[in-house]
Amino acid sequence: MSALSHTGRLTLLGALGLSAGGLLGGVGSVTLAGNALLSGLCLAWVAGLSVARRMRRERLEFTWWVAARPGGAVHPDEVVLVRVALRNPTDHTLVFGTPRLALSAGVRHTRAKGARVEVPPRSVATFELEVRPSHAGRHVLHGAWMTLAGPLGLSWSPLYFPNPLVLEVEPRGASALGRLRPRAPGAPAQRAGRATRRAGEGPELRELRDYQPGDPYRRIAWKASARRGKLVVRETEDEAQTTRVLVLDASATMRGDDRGGARLDYAIELAAQAARMAHSTGDRLGLVGFDARVVAQVPPGDGAAHLRAVVAAAVDLRALVDEDLTDVDDEALADTVARYFREQEGLDVTRGAPAVDVRGRLAELCDRALVSDPSARLPVQARDLVGRTLRAFCRARAIALPLRHDPSGAAKGRGLAEALRAAVERAREARTVLVLSDLEAVGDLEPLRLALGAARVRHHRITFVAPAGEDFRGRAPVAPRDVALRDSLATLFLEEERDRHRELRATLGSLGVPLYTASAKDPVLRWLHRSMAPRAPRP
Repeated sequence: MSALSHTGRLTLLGALGLSAGGLLGGVGSVTLAGNALLSGLCLAWVAGLSVARRMRRERLEFTWWVAARPGGAVHPDEVVLVRVALRNPTDHTLVFGTPRLALSAGVRHTRAKGARVEVPPRSVATFELEVRPSHAGRHVLHGAWMTLAGPLGLSWSPLYFPNPLVLEVEPRGASALGRLRPRAPGAPAQRAGRATRRAGEGPELRELRDYQPGDPYRRIAWKASARRGKLVVRETEDEAQTTRVLVLDASATMRGDDRGGARLDYAIELAAQAARMAHSTGDRLGLVGFDARVVAQVPPGDGAAHLRAVVAAAVDLRALVDEDLTDVDDEALADTVARYFREQEGLDVTRGAPAVDVRGRLAELCDRALVSDPSARLPVQARDLVGRTLRAFCRARAIALPLRHDPSGAAKGRGLAEALRAAVERAREARTVLVLSDLEAVGDLEPLRLALGAARVRHHRITFVAPAGEDFRGRAPVAPRDVALRDSLATLFLEEERDRHRELRATLGSLGVPLYTASAKDPVLRWLHRSMAPRAPRP
């Protein structure tokens, strides 16, 4: 539908003034002049409608792509240049307003208001837009709205160009990995790293600690046990390659900020920095992601290709769409996808179709849209094929589905325990496990105690890091009168968070597992080094 431009609105006010003044003053010529302006304005508005229809009929082409970048990778908070090409198939010069973009959450675009784009007849005009992704992950530029100027610039006709453009953003710490290339098949592994020390059967004494069920009797230090009046065992060291496993929380409480300040963004950056460190030291690295269950698992390994797979698995934690993890039923899912096609493609699948056929038609549209998208082949859990197709489409188009939240804490507690067991299963060596979780909504601690006890018996080193603090909470924009209420609620949440972590620190400490609190300003390398630092023996 056409609308009057700024010039058209001024012309309308002038015409109405002339007509009203002529009528009140009894001057017929002034009244005729005002009526003539009104008639011309109406004709210009009608002509603007025909111009927009002609553009749709003659296939005005809109194409865009991401400009080449040094190194090729895109990182958070970096300006990304998007080049746009408009082809004018008509014999008239077309004038467009600056595009207004339809973006997925997490991408910002500063629109230059008042700018104009002129496309000469039978030619192509190119220009650049700047977008800025806030966090690592898959972002989509769905399309662009542009206004087309009518005759004399008195009216504007809105046009929408649906043309999804995918923007893959890597974590900052993955920049070094992007320059690596996997070794050729059959070539020997090049290990530029160093050997490190771990608990084992070596000759060097590491520490004396209390006897635990399952410790070999040959490790009992009988003289020290006699002096202390209780059984203690010798912990020795030998030279070996370190195996580190990251356990990352991907639940709903780790999200909530699309500007790059969520706890999950901190966890993704931790995985990228750990991969970078593992490449420089030659260590092995694995990853386990969890919510109510294990949602991602990369067994420990080394090499450039493997480390890139670890980082990719961490980034994919942002796009959980499985049926058992999201709070979206089949009807709400179909409505979400149908609304996307209605707004994006102008296709209303629900009109005149029985409800039982809507999901099938949507699945056909999704299959055609994702025929060349490799992300559509990633596994999705749903009860039927149609559900899997619709959820895969939401992931490919960066349509966020709300995650399910269990206020009792039982589901997340079981998921964390399962993730710890997965991190150390089939391990022949003592592993260093770093768990990054806010530990929010973990109500049932018994499965966690059992999993930690089993891991400690096998001498795995486990460290917990909880992202917490005001920087991760964010500040939602509110009316000025509600600022005090918002700040008081934030203070209550922070106090409750500190009390909860204090209790969990005591509980985990009794099991020999430290818990550290991380703020958004803390470098993630601090926790990687701390998880490897020697620890004092338990009293």
